[in-house]
Amino acid sequence: MIRRTPPRPFRSILCPVDFSEHSRAALRHAAAVAASGRGRVTALFVNDALLVAAAAAAYDARLLATSTDAELRRFVTTSLPVAAARRVRYATAIGKPGREIVRLAAKQGADLIVMGTHGMGAAGRLFFGSVTDYVLRHTPVPLLAVPPAASRRRIRTSRERTR
Repeated sequence: MIRRTPPRPFRSILCPVDFSEHSRAALRHAAAVAASGRGRVTALFVNDALLVAAAAAAYDARLLATSTDAELRRFVTTSLPVAAARRVRYATAIGKPGREIVRLAAKQGADLIVMGTHGMGAAGRLFFGSVTDYVLRHTPVPLLAVPPAASRRRIRTSRERTR
């Protein structure tokens, strides 16, 4: 007799965002997955180190950090229903996005990463690389890659599907 154990719900979900519509769709998917298993989402924004260095030359670095955190909070609260947004944790980092995503996923013990893709295609990835590809190759954490078309669809939670 074979016993099947039900799949373990995702409790710690990391969702890196770049303030695009693609990452907004990924955030909504992450929130839906979290809601179905009573998990928590951590929204992460990574400032590129080169841009931060350039901005620091012209502006106060603390002001940049405060501004980034405020923009991340605004992005989450305008993307999700109030109840879902209240359950989101926030993180910002400075560095290469792929590396910082992998680092934070390991540090917080994430059991799922949800990311938007930009649909650059093979030629774009050849010249520019892909943060999603980097994360996929460098982390043992499962990755849900949300394609651009998903930003046009309504996400239904498992509770809505059973009604």
